[in-house]
Amino acid sequence: MAPSDRSRGRDVHIYDIKDPSTVLGGLILENGVTNANFYSMVEILVLFSSDFELQYEGSTKIEKDNDPLRPGNYYINTIGKFYIITLLFLAN
Repeated sequence: MAPSDRSRGRDVHIYDIKDPSTVLGGLILENGVTNANFYSMVEILVLFSSDFELQYEGSTKIEKDNDPLRPGNYYINTIGKFYIITLLFLAN
């Protein structure tokens, strides 16, 4: 059985700037989410070996501020390696 498309409905997508064809994650944007909130979300879900920045649509650096997050594609830019933390929940 093929895995379901979990990205349906998401209007924010995250990519590795070095592999822009593979979606790493995303979310459905709700009112009130800021750039700083988004950085915090990424820091929870990704383990970084060095500093990183997020770029909007691959070219504009996103500041870690209280500006509203915009729908679109965001790219992780880092000189180090990073690992996506995956959580597996098992139901009884």
